Amino acid sequence: MSTTTQNIDQVSIAKQCLSETTEVKSSKPTWQDIEKAIVDIVKAGVSYKKPKDSKFMQNYKKRYTELHQAEDPDTYILTNAKKIYPNEDKYIEMKRQYQECQRPLCY
Repeated sequence: MSTTTQNIDQVSIAKQCLSETTEVKSSKPTWQDIEKAIVDIVKAGVSYKKPKDSKFMQNYKKRYTELHQAEDPDTYILTNAKKIYPNEDKYIEMKRQYQECQRPLCY
């Protein structure tokens, strides 16, 4: 009987841990989240052997330095996001173009 109770306790603990790890943040990303994403993208570029002076790498280097030079990084990321995607139509168009370019013909 004690093993059954122990198994039930383990299952309930596992469910509790699973529910805690699958929670989704509903808040806006912070500048630290954006910084981490930029660093991860640059690391991926390095691992794929992109030239350091390529337009891809230079673009993210520029974004990283601008983020650190901003007086208020949280305001900067919101302003920059609005500049890149001013409205939902622009976002959908860019997403569609990206999806089309992911086809083998673009490479």
